[in-house]
Amino acid sequence: MRKIFSTKAVFLSGLIFLWAAAPSFAAEAIKIGVIDLQRCIQQSEAGKKASKGLQEKADRIKKELEAKRDELKKLSDEFNKKSSVLSADAKREKEKELIRKDEDLREMVRKKEGEMQKDEYTAMQPLLNELFEMTKKLAKDEGFTLILESKSGVVHFSKPVEDITEKVIKLANEPKKEKKK
Repeated sequence: MRKIFSTKAVFLSGLIFLWAAAPSFAAEAIKIGVIDLQRCIQQSEAGKKASKGLQEKADRIKKELEAKRDELKKLSDEFNKKSSVLSADAKREKEKELIRKDEDLREMVRKKEGEMQKDEYTAMQPLLNELFEMTKKLAKDEGFTLILESKSGVVHFSKPVEDITEKVIKLANEPKKEKKK
């Protein structure tokens, strides 16, 4: 019986503590915002410029690879037309040459893909760092407790959660102030 009484007393004193402390918990309002970084990149002037440069390079690489593929196809078609009149040794040599050129093309594709990934990282990382800094400043200035990236696991947010994407895009597109020397 005493055990039940002491458990109820502890429970009641805990409730009294929470009730007394409730106003201090409520005093700290939680303000949560979300940001769509992908949209910031796509709509900011710096992001558009970086994306345009990457797209131009991708187009050049695509043309280069298409030319190599066309050359390989031409050699393959030529081999198929002449293979019936070639000797067995000549046929083997042409097949080896075609296989080597195909492997060279595949290796070139792998290298160019890696190069594009590296270039994308190099172009976007400074922009992302700048967007993060702008987001931190906006969060501090407007009293946000938490800012979440809307595409990284946030499934839903309701109206009390403020989408600050447009504000960050606006900050990113403002002309940079020159530092005084």
